[in-house]
Amino acid sequence: MLKTYKTRFKTAILLLILIATGLLNNPAWAVNSIRIFNLSAEQWARPRAGEVIPQLEPVRLAVAYWESGVDASILLSHAGEDSGEIWAAELKDWLVTLGVPADFIILSSGLQSDDEIRILVGSRQELIK
Repeated sequence: MLKTYKTRFKTAILLLILIATGLLNNPAWAVNSIRIFNLSAEQWARPRAGEVIPQLEPVRLAVAYWESGVDASILLSHAGEDSGEIWAAELKDWLVTLGVPADFIILSSGLQSDDEIRILVGSRQELIK
């Protein structure tokens, strides 16, 4: 019986230390669930149709990863100029066609490369940090 109390006391002390240091709420060992898929301008230059878009590997993998997640969202990171915004908006429309609700897709400019779009899939909280 004394062993049980010692074990519980040690557990309680450890829990207090974790709470006091903030590690319990923001563990350093937590795994980042974000996955990144790069869609190149060369891949996107192919004629786009309903049967082609799901065959693009980055799009296919991103949608599959989104479907497997709970509370998953998609962030489309694109170059800030007009062509990047147009490309990201068109890709968003295709993702909606593939079943991803528009509310789960975030557009973000600022990508340095103008010859690709990065498709980031993960929890909304992680994506908007």
